[in-house]
Amino acid sequence: MVCGVCIAWRSRARGGTGSRRVAWSQRYREEPLVKTVVRGVGLCNAALLCVLAAGCAQPPRGYLGRRAMDFGDCFTLTAGYGLISYARVKFTDWVVVGTGMASRERWGWRGRYGDRGWEKKRGRGDVYIGDMHYEAGLPLVANEEGSDGKGNRVSTIGTSGTKRRYAKDLEPGGWVAKIADRCWIGIATTAGLSFEVGVNIAELIDFILGLTSLDICADDSWAPKPIEDESVFRDVDKK
Repeated sequence: MVCGVCIAWRSRARGGTGSRRVAWSQRYREEPLVKTVVRGVGLCNAALLCVLAAGCAQPPRGYLGRRAMDFGDCFTLTAGYGLISYARVKFTDWVVVGTGMASRERWGWRGRYGDRGWEKKRGRGDVYIGDMHYEAGLPLVANEEGSDGKGNRVSTIGTSGTKRRYAKDLEPGGWVAKIADRCWIGIATTAGLSFEVGVNIAELIDFILGLTSLDICADDSWAPKPIEDESVFRDVDKK
């Protein structure tokens, strides 16, 4: 009796699954919006796989590899932990307001020019990526975020006097890319847990135009450089 019930239940489940598959296939063929959404999700997944496969240490290869890296440059999404408290709102490097003080460590994606927590060393240079970072701000007076060692650091006087110091291997390749790296919009906060979310409007434009193979940021062939000496950072604003 029990076996008969189980067999009947399995048959119904299989029939239900099959009918749902047929209904979905018919809907996919008949509704253009559903087809567009499915294709869009597929393209996003393909772009993400290209980013993960290409990595950051080698120049992107081919059309899909370059578009995937351009797409990755558009977003920041990191999370971690920190001590004390801090919060910051940014609308490009020319409007930055932060308050508080904290020491934190976050992991995640920061585009090609950002310190990445899972990478401890490049080339023969010092270990600096993954070190504890700090952040401090006084509204409308000053704000500073970045590595306490030789990684990237961003300092702002007032709300718009921003200077960026890059680790030597993470410095953008040209002046257009350096300006684009100033166009982040986002928020960051630390209070036990720490996170940052942001979008780069210049890199987003570069990605969209890049679909036609136009490279306005001149970064399609950029990759982190191997460190050859102890001078692993450079203040680009001193040039």
